[in-house]
Amino acid sequence: MVTRESARPASAEQRLEELGIKLPAPPEPFGTYAEAVQTGNLLFLTGMLPTEGRAAKFMGRVGAELDVETGRKAAYLAALNGLAVAREYLGSLDKVTRIIRLGVLVATSGDVRDQPKVADGASELLQDIFGKARILPAWCMVSQSLPLGTPVELELIFEVSV
Repeated sequence: MVTRESARPASAEQRLEELGIKLPAPPEPFGTYAEAVQTGNLLFLTGMLPTEGRAAKFMGRVGAELDVETGRKAAYLAALNGLAVAREYLGSLDKVTRIIRLGVLVATSGDVRDQPKVADGASELLQDIFGKARILPAWCMVSQSLPLGTPVELELIFEVSV
């Protein structure tokens, strides 16, 4: 997206505003782990769940209790939580220069084959904010169960300006 004032792409913070997206308060870890760790110009986030406050907003497995569209919404919320953690850690999402990796675990049952469609709930949000050129490899794996009974869990690795 290009701003009206210049030919430069809109910053991540500008895109959030343009899209009317208000990030939630960063979630607190549900265990003994750090949600964000930086080494050099890489910021690692792990354990991003679709939670609001201290509770899971979505619970169940895709293909059993939940359909693919609900799984997408859960992935979207988990990505919002990841962005909130990154902003809190960095001070601004404008410090993100690229997404190195998006990992999505999807809890499923039966013969579900639409895990990439679930993961797209997170991928599309990140593309809307950072642009397609700054999104790199994503992986998607299946799990029988995830923390708090949620349908998705995200891992994000950002390249950041130092």
